[in-house]
Amino acid sequence: MRKRKYPRKDGTVDHNRYINEVLPIDLQYGNKVFGNHWTLQQDGAKPHADAQTQHEFVKYFIEREQHFYTITYDTAPQWRIPTPAPTILRCHDDSTYKCVEITAKRWIMPDYAPFYNKGRGRSIMCSDLLVMRPSGPFFSLTEKEYSEALKRYPNLNDDCNINYEKTSASAAITLSDDHYFNNQNNLNQFKRLFQLLPFKKEYKNHDFLCLADNSKTHTAAEIHLNDFGMRPGTRCPVDKIEYIDENNKKQTIECYDDDGYSKGLLAIANELNVFVLSKCKLNDLKLLLSQHAAFKSVSKLEKLAAEYNIKIIFTPKYHCETNPIEGYWCHSKQYIRKHTDQSFQKLTTLMPEAKANFIQKQVHLKLFRRFWRTIKAYDQGKDYLEVLRMFFSGLCNDQIISHRKITNANLDN
Repeated sequence: MRKRKYPRKDGTVDHNRYINEVLPIDLQYGNKVFGNHWTLQQDGAKPHADAQTQHEFVKYFIEREQHFYTITYDTAPQWRIPTPAPTILRCHDDSTYKCVEITAKRWIMPDYAPFYNKGRGRSIMCSDLLVMRPSGPFFSLTEKEYSEALKRYPNLNDDCNINYEKTSASAAITLSDDHYFNNQNNLNQFKRLFQLLPFKKEYKNHDFLCLADNSKTHTAAEIHLNDFGMRPGTRCPVDKIEYIDENNKKQTIECYDDDGYSKGLLAIANELNVFVLSKCKLNDLKLLLSQHAAFKSVSKLEKLAAEYNIKIIFTPKYHCETNPIEGYWCHSKQYIRKHTDQSFQKLTTLMPEAKANFIQKQVHLKLFRRFWRTIKAYDQGKDYLEVLRMFFSGLCNDQIISHRKITNANLDN
């Protein structure tokens, strides 16, 4: 009987064997595909190259700065109004608010229900967008504008498990549900935003760019090469693959034959005119197909935004300083900590107060100005630690621990 190579009989893998035998193979494959500076991900998510992603992100904003609303560096900051093709930047993220109070509902939920609280105490998860424009840091329609939007999109008033502000896309998870915005929640929120935007009269003749956190809840793609089998009749997650070819024409590849069996990656590669060696292995085949337009990783969010002629750009992973809305969460939670009595009722009362305080003190001007200073500092060659200590605090440390990041450089540490 052939000896089992990696897994035990119960399906688990011995830790030492994984580190010494399995992981080096994965790293070798990752280096071959993504270069030497990439980060391992879980659940088949696309690995990312930190330096390359950050460089492309910074370059994008440096080259287009004149199209955005920016802030002067004066003592009394003023808005600079763009002249050519003005673009409104909207910064999205979500965050969890919690208190020490435990809900009674937690004890009567069935065993299979998700945890009601994050950590200890009841919690609410909010999702919002910070708008880089003089009219205000948060987006909302007037009652008249919202009525016009309802005529075209009646679904805006449909009940769902997300609490939306009536004339806005700002949202919070309903208290009786799981306290996390998953990919579908985020897609629903962005769809609502995209449907509301055209009815804002102040935004007429503007382009829109949405800045989103580089997390799996935003970047999840419809298909991934790891979900496909190599031979006919093996696993296949979709019925067909649609993509745009080099001539900017939409192409469709059927993934199942007339008998209802999946074709497998070999047959799909043949239909895509990708040359494959006769004894090609699965990993090598994935490497070949990963370069083809049909398998380029495009997130569901980017596809949704393209339907409304809106661009999505993801922040570099582990770089919260490149998303201004992170500063809003800090200000809001600082305000709540200062005034809270740790009860859930007080928390729900303080959250809108914290938002009003943020607007009143015009903290968004500081956050937007710091965003552009950060972008320019990276463009001038400053490193992560220098940026943190220049614009955030001299006590900042550049060693990332909380994200449990595993790279080739610190694998042996």
